[in-house]
Amino acid sequence: MTTPYAEAPATRPTLLTIICILSFLFGIWGLYGGVQSAFTDQPQRDLEKTKAELEKAMASPDMQGPGAEMVVKMGEEAIALGEKSVENAKPIGYSSIALSIISLLGVWWMWNLHKKGFWLYTLATVGSLITPFLFLGGGMMTLLGVGFMGVISLIFIILYGVNLKHMR
Repeated sequence: MTTPYAEAPATRPTLLTIICILSFLFGIWGLYGGVQSAFTDQPQRDLEKTKAELEKAMASPDMQGPGAEMVVKMGEEAIALGEKSVENAKPIGYSSIALSIISLLGVWWMWNLHKKGFWLYTLATVGSLITPFLFLGGGMMTLLGVGFMGVISLIFIILYGVNLKHMR
């Protein structure tokens, strides 16, 4: 028998459902990337491919005009960053796996309307923005990559924050 005072079960808003699904996909992608980095030679193969493409581009007649020096410098910085990434592939991969699992747990809790998931997700997200600086340094390419991911992360944290009122 139901009473008129029975509390209706909480329903997940559509926006929260959408951002949770996107976060699940990003978390799974992070796990995959972490496994690739920690347990395979994929970072080394990617670096060799990038070096070959850069050498081919530098030999192009288009690279002789104005602005070519800046492009060459950016390419050299990208290669240096790639070499640091290969040197630190295992710890970067392990941290990516750990932070992805923490993030996925947080998203799972938010999917089930638990506020504690927001804080866990935020912690993992901030950790994933700090990690590149620990292993790769603070060069221009690292700043650009972290800056781009930081904007996306901030948008997701804000969207989750807006939905905190629906969580218990």
